[in-house]
Amino acid sequence: MTTARSDMVRPERASISWGLMLAATLLAGVTVALVWFAAVPWGPLVCPAIYPAPRNCFASDRAGTALVVTIVLLAVYLATMVMALIDRRDRRLATVGVILLAIAPVISYVSVAWIPGFPLS
Repeated sequence: MTTARSDMVRPERASISWGLMLAATLLAGVTVALVWFAAVPWGPLVCPAIYPAPRNCFASDRAGTALVVTIVLLAVYLATMVMALIDRRDRRLATVGVILLAIAPVISYVSVAWIPGFPLS
């Protein structure tokens, strides 16, 4: 007796979310580079001519904020990568992580370059 092809059950292969992982890696790398470019800019820094200068005019304060932002970005990136590798069928959490990493450049640039930071010492 032969079995029809419709009766045979193939094991379903779970594909790894390579596209989500690539997008997360690129977004995290670009955002970290942008954060540190804003924290330690090349060239002259323009600050208002008032005394005392605003807190975001001090490179040490921007570097402290950039370090905290970088740690948060890396945590979101690692969580996104783990969700892309572990939860292969339901990619909602990995997609949310990529969306957060897509929004991160704007939020991190504003928080490092314009919002008063804090020193690490």
